[in-house]
Amino acid sequence: MADIFFSWDEVMSAVAGEWLLPGTGAGVSCVLDDSRSVRAGALFVAIVGELADGHNYIAAAARAGAAAVCVQRQLSEEDLAVLRDCGCGCILVADGLIAFQELALAHRRRFPGLFMLGVTGSCGKTSTKEICAAVLEQRWPGQVLKTLGNTNNHFGVPRNLLRLTSTTAAAVIEMGTNHPGEIARLTTLAEPNCGLVCHIGAAHLEAFGDLCGVAEEKGDLLAGLTANGTAIVPADAEGLEVLRRHAGQRRVLTFGPEADADLRCQYLGRCGDGYGVELTRRDTGESQRVVWPLGGEHQAKNAAAAVLVGLTVGLDLKTAAAGLRQSQLPGERMARRDIGGVHWVNDAYNANPDSLAASLAWFAEISREAQKRILVLGDMLELGASSERAHREALRLARRMFPNDRIITVGPRFAQAAAGMDITSYPDVAAASGLPADLKPGTWVYLKGSNSIGLAKLMSA
Repeated sequence: MADIFFSWDEVMSAVAGEWLLPGTGAGVSCVLDDSRSVRAGALFVAIVGELADGHNYIAAAARAGAAAVCVQRQLSEEDLAVLRDCGCGCILVADGLIAFQELALAHRRRFPGLFMLGVTGSCGKTSTKEICAAVLEQRWPGQVLKTLGNTNNHFGVPRNLLRLTSTTAAAVIEMGTNHPGEIARLTTLAEPNCGLVCHIGAAHLEAFGDLCGVAEEKGDLLAGLTANGTAIVPADAEGLEVLRRHAGQRRVLTFGPEADADLRCQYLGRCGDGYGVELTRRDTGESQRVVWPLGGEHQAKNAAAAVLVGLTVGLDLKTAAAGLRQSQLPGERMARRDIGGVHWVNDAYNANPDSLAASLAWFAEISREAQKRILVLGDMLELGASSERAHREALRLARRMFPNDRIITVGPRFAQAAAGMDITSYPDVAAASGLPADLKPGTWVYLKGSNSIGLAKLMSA
């Protein structure tokens, strides 16, 4: 068997379960909730999710070499027979997800000296997480763990915590939420000593009601910091006082273009092959200019937030700012592709009113010399009672910023908002699939919408 990750005593202590079939050997080599990744010696935790039930893959996990499976209900005789034949143990717990999370917490507590940064916000979480990791690499080269992609929910956070190793000096854990109490739970698992709220905006209003409700939820990250932890928040945040209240007696640092921000940022626009940002410390007056790969005022704010994290761990301003140059964004975030002479800008991973406004300004900047521009805007989801107004205001903003350019919407919410406007609307991405055939070389096409709308499919239509 591979090296022991958890002994059986450690497993049983964490999950508070009982043996249905005894395990063999000294323990398990890893903890997984995806049966496709199971290897010899693994503990497979069966979780009941919205789309899949891990109990349906118990036999597959055993045949793949799992040392034990963790279940929350009695198994069929057929599954039990497979487990016995494979020499695979079975542990019964009250809730598979809670058991998985508690194992992750037990593992996280093996590293009390770790610098643990929690990152949350209504938009920009994944970008900011990547930028923070690049800055922290200046302090701990090759020893920074960061959330994979945007795996930031009640499944993803424990998966990332279970990736911690003895060589990890710092971790950047992204935390998302779509219902009250989720950030508090994720914070309990990660036990961060630094918390960054990158933005408070109109996201998931179906669950939180208004911006104050959003701030209350995001503020749970700050309330859950270690006693001597540091809270980093936008100087202009809606609900700033709510965030300060959640931080309690902990140190609070602010960032943004405001003069009273602890780290002020000024966006300088295009500078050669990159984009310029000037950062100024309020306490010392020291300034540093840096040219980095990411454009837009919203990314300049994210840069300031990440550099504040760097200052928190002892980097000087120049060294922390140098880390910005290594920043890269994953997936469908501000990604540019040229296909047949058409310049596609794919920012269609997520969308809410604030992120849309910021990204439209960025697209206007990078495409100002374009022969022709087309905006393709997909519905923004989970906005609750404000949805109709938010979509209507978004289209008005887009038309003001791009008065002579073509605007296309995809989805029923934008279609309703576009009534009476000179805008082409499609009910879904399949109906819009003929768009690429109409595009001519030199055209810039901007894709922005919630991920489930599937706008990225238009690039391969």
